[in-house]
Amino acid sequence: MFKRITIYSLLTVALGALGAWIMLGMPHTGIDDADIFLVYANHFADGHGFVYNIGGERVEGFTSLLWTLICSGFVALFQTVEIPLFFLNLVLGAVTLTACVKRAKEVPGFLIMFAGAPAWFAWCQVTLMETGLWCMLLTLLGLAVAERRSGAAALLMPLLVITRPESMLWGAWVILLVFVFADKGARFKAALPVFVTYAISLSALLAFRLWYFGWPVPNTYYAKVTPGFFSNILDGLGYPVGYLFSGAMVFAVVLLFLTLVIKREKADPVAARIVWFLLPGIGIPVLVGGDHFGSFRFYQPLWPLLCLMAVLEWNRLAEGRFPGKLRPYVLPLLFLISWAFFPVSGKIRHEFRIAEEGRRNGETLTRMFQDLEGWPTVAVITAGGNKLGYAGSVLDLMGLNSTEMAHAPGDAAHVKNHSGFNRELFYRWKPDILLCGDSETFDLLVLNGLQQEPRFRVEYSRYTLHRNGVSLRAWYRNEFLMAIPSGADTM
Repeated sequence: MFKRITIYSLLTVALGALGAWIMLGMPHTGIDDADIFLVYANHFADGHGFVYNIGGERVEGFTSLLWTLICSGFVALFQTVEIPLFFLNLVLGAVTLTACVKRAKEVPGFLIMFAGAPAWFAWCQVTLMETGLWCMLLTLLGLAVAERRSGAAALLMPLLVITRPESMLWGAWVILLVFVFADKGARFKAALPVFVTYAISLSALLAFRLWYFGWPVPNTYYAKVTPGFFSNILDGLGYPVGYLFSGAMVFAVVLLFLTLVIKREKADPVAARIVWFLLPGIGIPVLVGGDHFGSFRFYQPLWPLLCLMAVLEWNRLAEGRFPGKLRPYVLPLLFLISWAFFPVSGKIRHEFRIAEEGRRNGETLTRMFQDLEGWPTVAVITAGGNKLGYAGSVLDLMGLNSTEMAHAPGDAAHVKNHSGFNRELFYRWKPDILLCGDSETFDLLVLNGLQQEPRFRVEYSRYTLHRNGVSLRAWYRNEFLMAIPSGADTM
């Protein structure tokens, strides 16, 4: 039976990931943020440490230390890592799903319910981000807490701590739940090992960050300037509402979740504990003001447990609400509707295009200036593919990969998570090239109108530069253009 469940789980994840990949345009890469992981992974695997630019500062411009280390191992083993990482995500997804299927009372219903969220497959497999790893750890930890297995929770805690920064909040919540859910006479005994592994792993991580990077949290935290706590709350309140209406199956499962919250005294005990476990996952995105990515990235890791909780209550709640002959068709219908509308509701297809365009830009720049004695400095807004493909130094104007930009005063957010730019630092850096995307409106917003300033127009010109058989349209510093050896053609 165990092998059959594993096969069902792997097939479900593989087919769902394939369907999401096709609907996303069959991308050859992950998204641009996944390429940032690969930049650090390449440099770490080559012995340069955790640096964005070789020979540059140590900076934690990634959000998952564990995923960066995993990517580094894959870089050392494989010539190209995109396909191996995709298959790793399939395995992580299969482990996640298997753990839930083993506990589902109605396996077919659970699998249909689970597979009815194409955004989960997109984020946990296709993007090549750490989302699938984070989802697996949260799922296994949630099951351990719900089933009162404090030993398993204690073993999972160190992995959780080095996977995502919000694990600091998750860990404290898990310790509290383990204490509350345990029998009265054994509460301290149950919670102690979880507290010990959490405290040791978190202390070790903070000590390492302070020693190696000089800061207690990832650089991405400092780069994402926000207008204030209450503004975040107001912005974040729309995040769960948007998720509720992101798909037909999601809508049904979330309603079941809300039903359990309201009528928890009648719920299955495991389902009720899962509800309590999931609360930080629902609340944290609200506290940070939501997310700029489409398809509700922060809520995807909660999906397996939401489905398990929902299927445990589905038959009881569906009885009397749907006629007996109609009931078997409800979940398949929701499944079909969810997938049919994903091309419209997904809103992340452009993230793959940004990554592919960035890689092309980086490779073009490398070929264009390979004959110069030194590489020109390139300033970017999207910092993944552009750096992954370019051999020279890249300056991240959003500050995610630059402590100087991250800690410089930033303006209020015009675009979520893209508000770390400081114009004074830009003019001090004097990058030779400024790469922008194909949306001038977006570029103007995140750079606070830099391109329209008189000073910028005096120092920079927008050209399509033709050199060494390639061309690239960008903003070039005039002094740099004049210093390029003869033979460079501009137009």
